[in-house]
Amino acid sequence: MSKLAVQCSMWMMAVYHGFRMLSFIATMCWTYGVRSVFSWKPTPRPKQLDDPSLGTHGMLTLDNVVIHYVVSGPEDKPLMLFVHGFPEFWYSWRHQIREFQKDFRVVAIDMRGYGESSKPKGMDEYCLKKLLGDVKQVIFGMGYSKCILVGHDWGGVVCWAFGRFFPEMVEKLIIMNAPPAPVMQKVFRKSKKQLQMSWYIFFFQLPYLPELLMRLDSFVFFDNVFGNKYIGRLGFPKAFENPLSQEDIAAYKYTFSDVEGVTAPINYYRARLRSAVGQVDYDMAFAIPVLVVWGVKDVALSLTIVEDIEKEFPNITVRRIEDAGHFVQMDRPDLVNKAIRDWLNE
Repeated sequence: MSKLAVQCSMWMMAVYHGFRMLSFIATMCWTYGVRSVFSWKPTPRPKQLDDPSLGTHGMLTLDNVVIHYVVSGPEDKPLMLFVHGFPEFWYSWRHQIREFQKDFRVVAIDMRGYGESSKPKGMDEYCLKKLLGDVKQVIFGMGYSKCILVGHDWGGVVCWAFGRFFPEMVEKLIIMNAPPAPVMQKVFRKSKKQLQMSWYIFFFQLPYLPELLMRLDSFVFFDNVFGNKYIGRLGFPKAFENPLSQEDIAAYKYTFSDVEGVTAPINYYRARLRSAVGQVDYDMAFAIPVLVVWGVKDVALSLTIVEDIEKEFPNITVRRIEDAGHFVQMDRPDLVNKAIRDWLNE
């Protein structure tokens, strides 16, 4: 299929899902009232974001962005670096921070465009090459030359590539519910189910509307994605088997409460499909130990992805978490932490 045909198909799907979401918004306005739907109540900073048991907050100045991080654990221990996905931030790793901070120098970052990190404007600022550069500079900035690298979702996409291009900086690689690009490309070609599950990626290519959808009704989007109070209200399927508390959901609403706090994360998806700069390709010839932890009940990523990894790359260790969805590290932190610790101790 030609590049032009691919682009036309992408925009056709984007427009289709755009009309679908407009229909949802209209239904919400009819049911709950326009004033309710288009309201944005300020969310105060939740106290758990400043919980000292999770570590100390800091800022790292990189080449062209400032990265916010939370660090804990002994300074003489190996570095364990956590890289979050969408729509998340450093707090998504709270259970892993508490589990591993005695044995490692644990650092959880806000990726560029998220939380308290810089939010550069423009789609090209979120290309994969720049994201890889951020991870490299963070490792050096924390005073290390290598780390145990842990990534989920978009963070996992970055970490897959980082482990392939910079193996000398990764002692071990741990990925959670994130596809490596070579496998995902094959799955897209053969799986209509995955194309359907990835509808939001095409929807996110549209201007303005995705941002509006996330902000509606004081960010009810996060109740829908992380909780169980509004399942189906925005048309997003249930992503959690074990929903977050309202206190934890409030932390996400607070973090994404400014306009750029929504646009920048969505630009990751726009850059991936449309940016002409910073694209990188790689194969699966990993020279480092790799663990994949996969929440089986993922509604965004087909189980075909992890099945293909198991079948084609037996050198990669896979641990399935049956009673968990896409946000596996928060959904079943007990099983995830055990899987990681057991693998690290092998």
